[in-house]
Amino acid sequence: MPYTPAEDSYLTLEALEELSSGDLCVDVGTGSCMLAEALLGKCRQVVALDVDLEACRSCPREVDVVCGDAAEALRRCDVLVSNLPYLPPEEPLDIAIHDLGIVPKLLRWVAAHRPRVVVFTFSSLGRMEHLMDALRAMCRVTRISKLHMFFEDIITVVATCPQADAQNENGAGPTPP
Repeated sequence: MPYTPAEDSYLTLEALEELSSGDLCVDVGTGSCMLAEALLGKCRQVVALDVDLEACRSCPREVDVVCGDAAEALRRCDVLVSNLPYLPPEEPLDIAIHDLGIVPKLLRWVAAHRPRVVVFTFSSLGRMEHLMDALRAMCRVTRISKLHMFFEDIITVVATCPQADAQNENGAGPTPP
């Protein structure tokens, strides 16, 4: 069943409203497809990724959908958005259903492909500092939005990354920020 938009989705949506346009925008873990739909007005092409077949079916025709764990198949994008399940699993079956390694995979993908903008939403209950340190090592954090809820903070981070095809003065590629 697709994720029903909640406060975290709307916090991410607010961050997307301030983005400039792009050619290719990708929503990883699209859930309800709400964030991918919001990108339609800003991007020439929008791709939504999710492992849940029902989530994939929830997207409108204007959104290109990849149903499965396919972030590694992407070579480049201008904007990468992700509001993945971020709470630690409570039941053993949750571990089997949710890929706990998706955030490290996404961070490796960002390191390799350097999208122009990254928008991640996560919980203070997760490994927030590790995620922030990794993003800061690769990109420049331009916005942090927080929403306090009961026992946690929901955080949306927007970061701009140096482009992978940019050359430094030695011709050796981008200089880390």
